[in-house]
Amino acid sequence: MRMQKVPLSYIHYEYKNYTKQLYDSILRIGFSFPITVTIEENEYICIDGHKRLSVLNDILNDNPNYHRGEEVCIVVKENMRSNDCWRRINIH
Repeated sequence: MRMQKVPLSYIHYEYKNYTKQLYDSILRIGFSFPITVTIEENEYICIDGHKRLSVLNDILNDNPNYHRGEEVCIVVKENMRSNDCWRRINIH
């Protein structure tokens, strides 16, 4: 896995309903954990964090001068198998 920052507009996600508490928390402190995405056909696809991205979208619409901006810290989950999963199979 690798971490990086990308604009919210680069991430494909499904808009989800969320609580006011989540909105207020993200407005106050931002994201505590990165959004998990995969890359499919050169596009970032959200696999964990739909609600948080929905909140950020609404915050940006409500507060155009949001001090944290629209960049999102993401973790890219690779689709390839890691070496660890082959360790017990490839014993020489």
